[in-house]
Amino acid sequence: MIFGFRANIIVFKILYDIVMKTNKRNKMAQLIFSSFIIITCVQVFLSYTPSAMETDITYDISVSEIGNITSIQEAIDAAQKNDIIFIENGIYHENIVIDKPITLIGENKTQTIIDGRNAGNVIKINSENVTIKQVTIQHSGIYFPNAGINLSTSHATIENTILKNNFYGMILFNAQNNTIQNNMIQDNDQCGIYLSHSSNNYLSNNTITNQNYNGFGLYDASNNNIIKNNTLTKNGYCAVNIRISSMNTIIGNNISNNNIGIHIPSTENNIKQNTFSNNNKNYDEEILTPGFEFILIILSVSLIVFYNRLIHGNH
Repeated sequence: MIFGFRANIIVFKILYDIVMKTNKRNKMAQLIFSSFIIITCVQVFLSYTPSAMETDITYDISVSEIGNITSIQEAIDAAQKNDIIFIENGIYHENIVIDKPITLIGENKTQTIIDGRNAGNVIKINSENVTIKQVTIQHSGIYFPNAGINLSTSHATIENTILKNNFYGMILFNAQNNTIQNNMIQDNDQCGIYLSHSSNNYLSNNTITNQNYNGFGLYDASNNNIIKNNTLTKNGYCAVNIRISSMNTIIGNNISNNNIGIHIPSTENNIKQNTFSNNNKNYDEEILTPGFEFILIILSVSLIVFYNRLIHGNH
């Protein structure tokens, strides 16, 4: 403001007294008074800052390397349903299990790091309605089904994260109606995002680069998923590998510098408006020989049995 709030009140009173004493005939005093009111109102408007409640998220629990709560798992265990947990910048060496609907938000996605110490899943999500944002997730174990995020539920949101140097970036197993968007997924050993028996998921605007095998792998009746507006580059085998899955929509993706752009199965899928460049092969169409599909089904069932035996011991 012109002089500060209290000074403005004093000036306002002086000008008001002048106008009143001159019986409103002093046009110069009236003009100064009016101008002062206008300027003050404008400055009040421009200097107004909404309160923290209006602009900031209210966090229920905060985690920091030197605070009262230094473990993300400790914060999760203490949280109530639908709590929001804020994670300050730092490196947290943990393997996390989420079994209630909560939100994890990191302070900065490149500086808030959850490191799995090369053992198990870095984050295992068993509850519906979980949200994870703004963290780096790295160094899972090196055996299937170890991943940066292992998700076996529905209505989760994973966005604006970095998943790197894991065995799988993310695994969705028996997972439906989840949103995976705006993530950087890079330098993982197998797939960036692997889906098995997972349908109706929305995967968009992710950058998936430099996986040894697939960018996206859709296996074992992973149907009706939408893979949209992603950037997939430098993946060792295939950008989008669809196997024994149908009715998926692959649309508007930028696919470059992969061995294979999209592996297309014999089942029906909607593939359109994708941009290809510098792949060894843009499309690889699947042709099944008689009896081969039956063999694939047997292998898929065996994989599911193997997974179910491991899932309880690998968090």
